[in-house]
Amino acid sequence: MKKILEIGCGQGFRTYLLSKQKNNKVIGIDASKKDIEICKKRYPRIEFLNMNAEKLLFKDKSFDQVLAIDILEHVDNLRKTIAEITRVLKSKGKVIVNVPHYKSEEWLLKIRPTYFSEIHHVRFFKEGEIESLFKESKMVLEKKKKKGFLQHFELYFLFKRKVKSDSQLSIGSWRDNFYTKAVHAFFLMFDPVVVRTPLVYFPLWIITVPIGFVFNWFGNLFLPKSFYYEFVKN
Repeated sequence: MKKILEIGCGQGFRTYLLSKQKNNKVIGIDASKKDIEICKKRYPRIEFLNMNAEKLLFKDKSFDQVLAIDILEHVDNLRKTIAEITRVLKSKGKVIVNVPHYKSEEWLLKIRPTYFSEIHHVRFFKEGEIESLFKESKMVLEKKKKKGFLQHFELYFLFKRKVKSDSQLSIGSWRDNFYTKAVHAFFLMFDPVVVRTPLVYFPLWIITVPIGFVFNWFGNLFLPKSFYYEFVKN
């Protein structure tokens, strides 16, 4: 049984997908009490906790894997957060990190100067910065890639209205809610991570995932949306 911690689970969709994969025991945490309440109602069989990433209320070496997907750009104390992630990870455990690519952030800020404040980003990362920070915590880089080109298209459509983070999807008018969710759901069909779960978007993903792979591969050469990392604890 693999024990997984998802930091910044939002309203729980990714946590749910992870829980559906065989032999996974998943716990989702988020700093938003409102989001955790929503998670518990939607997915009552999964454990969700209201918790800050800078102070994880778990014993040392509790998890085989920790996910911090699009989280580190939001936290105030970055080194403290990384130290906590390392502490709760078992020896030889893996942490999966996704952060915005600095070129992407610079481009999006030119298009929409209020972008950072709307989605509560406090920083973006230069090339090599994440590797250095995790190296300080004795973590070994196992995998790195640039990804997420199609997310630029998603943000383009969302920028026609006020940008909403995953934790804000339930806020606003019905029209804004529907528009945001519809755009997000459409682009999820191209995401191979999401469609690994049996029957999610089936049979559409038979067509959309290969298309998404080709567009992402080509686009990531020029304007990736994010850096993806996998680190292993010594």
